[in-house]
Amino acid sequence: MRAVAVIPAKLRSTRVPNKNFRDFHRGKSLLEIKIAQCLASNLFETVFVSSDCEEAENIALNTGASFSLRDPRLCLDETPWSDVLVGVLKSLPVDDDTYIGWCPATSPMFSRFEDAASMLESNAECDSVMTVTRLQHFFLNADHLPLNFQYGVWASYTQKLKPIFQMNCALWLAKKGAMIQNRFQIGDRPAYLETSMVEGIDIDTMEEFEIAAMLYDKRFPG
Repeated sequence: MRAVAVIPAKLRSTRVPNKNFRDFHRGKSLLEIKIAQCLASNLFETVFVSSDCEEAENIALNTGASFSLRDPRLCLDETPWSDVLVGVLKSLPVDDDTYIGWCPATSPMFSRFEDAASMLESNAECDSVMTVTRLQHFFLNADHLPLNFQYGVWASYTQKLKPIFQMNCALWLAKKGAMIQNRFQIGDRPAYLETSMVEGIDIDTMEEFEIAAMLYDKRFPG
């Protein structure tokens, strides 16, 4: 398949200041690490960094990636996500049949891009792939009511609970045209690539940044 990677890396980050560009591991940022992971794969013919800032452009050009300048409106928190996605995709110089690997820099532990492609190639019924994390714990909903278990004599052991799956945001893989039509990063018949909790970690807060940095250093000490 023909596939390119897109790494979204806007400048503004409210919960973790300078999240994509601050030192994450031995002087390297999350953006630099994700670019290296995408370039090292055998799947993507081009790696695009989509951003609104000069720092992202410099990192992209110095590491062998391509830079796609993002409209500032597509970097605002009040802009609907579907508008951001479609705007970024339409700015890419590839046709609608090209597969897009949407690869957030905030998932530094994930790099199994070829596994996602293999799922598509081996299953004609699927047209896209998204990564998920299996969670098998006791969950309560917003009203503190049991979500996947029951109290009392119906209570179960953890290993017998029905799992819940988290869309962990490590990777989406689908054709550009399908993403634009659905206004999301999947096609009509997605397959689901399971990851471990560590592999699927997504950095949204400073606490998650610090935890991910410790896990990354332990797994990739060199």
